[in-house]
Amino acid sequence: MPLAYFQLAADYLLYISAILLLLGSIWLSFRTRFVQVRLVPELIKMLKPSSRNLKKEGQHTIPPYKALLTAMSTTLGIGTIVGPVIAIHLGGPGALLGFLLAAFFGCAATYTEVNLAIQYRQRSPDGVINGGPMQYLKHILTPAAGLWYAVFCGILMVVWCGAQSNQVAAILDSPLLGSYRIPKALTGAIIAAFILILLTGGIKRIGNFSAKLVPTMFFLYLGSSLWIILSNVSQLGEILGIIFEAAWSPYAMATGAIVGGLFSSLRWGIFKGIHVTEAGIGTQAIPHSMAETKDPVSQGALAMLSTFTAGGIAFLSGIVALLTGTWEDPTLPLGMSMVAASFQLYFSSIGTLIIAICAILFGFGTILGNSFNGSQCYGYLTHNRGFHYYFIVIAVMVFLGSLAEVTTVWALTDIILALMTLLHMTGLVVSTYQQRSPSR
Repeated sequence: MPLAYFQLAADYLLYISAILLLLGSIWLSFRTRFVQVRLVPELIKMLKPSSRNLKKEGQHTIPPYKALLTAMSTTLGIGTIVGPVIAIHLGGPGALLGFLLAAFFGCAATYTEVNLAIQYRQRSPDGVINGGPMQYLKHILTPAAGLWYAVFCGILMVVWCGAQSNQVAAILDSPLLGSYRIPKALTGAIIAAFILILLTGGIKRIGNFSAKLVPTMFFLYLGSSLWIILSNVSQLGEILGIIFEAAWSPYAMATGAIVGGLFSSLRWGIFKGIHVTEAGIGTQAIPHSMAETKDPVSQGALAMLSTFTAGGIAFLSGIVALLTGTWEDPTLPLGMSMVAASFQLYFSSIGTLIIAICAILFGFGTILGNSFNGSQCYGYLTHNRGFHYYFIVIAVMVFLGSLAEVTTVWALTDIILALMTLLHMTGLVVSTYQQRSPSR
């Protein structure tokens, strides 16, 4: 089959899976009586500095808040910054409504999967936690479902690490950095070395690092974006009007391309929104299953913060692009260049540096989170033996991924992602009919 047709098939399969994920998330919202609204007061109480439950830690577990930050390091990737810009370029400003839908309803899926992860996780005789979708899928569906999820997710995490490394290396070797450009091979080698060091330290070392990394990258990008938005606060009403109008009325861009309209907006907004939040995919359940807690409801509520945050950051990125107009600039390549151009308008050359730093932090955090998630799938398949082999594969893929993008491999992983998410969402929906209800 020609590569173009293979990629087209992968794209359509992903679109179908994204729509089904959204429908499944809507179903879970009703079944949990809109837990994303009901448990907001409880979530706020949990986030108070005096909350001791967030800081509990065991010999082989991490505090609940570190489990959250480890999960957030995966969801807050480069796609969180770039995804909205691509979505509104291809689907018009109305695509941001799709992001809001994906984030709001996706919270119910995130809550459900983390709730189930705490209920069904297992401890080995030496006290090590075995958790994640594999554990609850084998009980809710069949043992084969848990096995296939582990296979799909283990492969997917390896390739996703290579994809993130590729994007970080491309940004650091971009002409935008002038004399500060870093060769791709050097970037790949440094990231691979750091990932190996952190992975060999286990969940505690990963949790400690994520607890420092996530707040840093979150506030750096959030602060910079809010500065641009507040500098144009008088235009916000007009921008919001454009978003709603574009969701219904197609129009021509400067390039002559027709974007906007309900189908186009929701198609790209929901598609990118689902993949930015990772809600319903199951990856967030893996680090959360390592939390030192016996309360699945509280941990599920805490996990929703990751989905809210990813959706919020993505929405802000889209607003910045609309305010600066870089999303429809025909002279800019589609992607990170548009984001960098927006920041350059308000921070001059420092804007490029801010974006480069954010890309490094977001990209590295995602690689670390994906590596850990993949290792847990590998451990499920090998009964927690030979982790160092998987770590070596991750490091090699990170290095190779920084050098070149293999289109066929990316298209293949899109198909794997679609199959994995459909399997997982089926398990979440079926769980609502069984005794262990995900609602309180």
